[in-house]
Amino acid sequence: MDLSNTLAIISSAGYASAAQTDVEGTGVDTQGYEGVLFIAKYGTAADDNLIHAETGADNSVDWEDLEGSEVDVGTSKSNEIQWLDINHNVGDRYIRCVAERGTSSTLEFIIALPYGAHDEPVDNDTPGTIVGLLLTSPAEGTK
Repeated sequence: MDLSNTLAIISSAGYASAAQTDVEGTGVDTQGYEGVLFIAKYGTAADDNLIHAETGADNSVDWEDLEGSEVDVGTSKSNEIQWLDINHNVGDRYIRCVAERGTSSTLEFIIALPYGAHDEPVDNDTPGTIVGLLLTSPAEGTK
């Protein structure tokens, strides 16, 4: 099966101008998926930028940190992209990614990719937000 048919593509957080505040991504409903992969990109690398996950039963204000989910920039201190893959078996239905900015950094985005859909194919066309194309064995020629 093609990858785009087995995962959802969700814009969890968009651009955030330079600041030292946390950026909370939207909650992702993981019902019907095996797990979720978050990808966050900072516009400015800094040694105190990190991400972590929070879970909630009803996608409201009762978010709890997910133990062991903190991802820092590592030893190079220059990584601008961080990722976090969480198996759905965490107890709560909703998961979100939080980008913590210790230094005045921009955040370019947080993308959420719930994967292992129980019902395929997944519809990833959200007009005005996400659009794409799946090609199967395309012929060479003009685009």
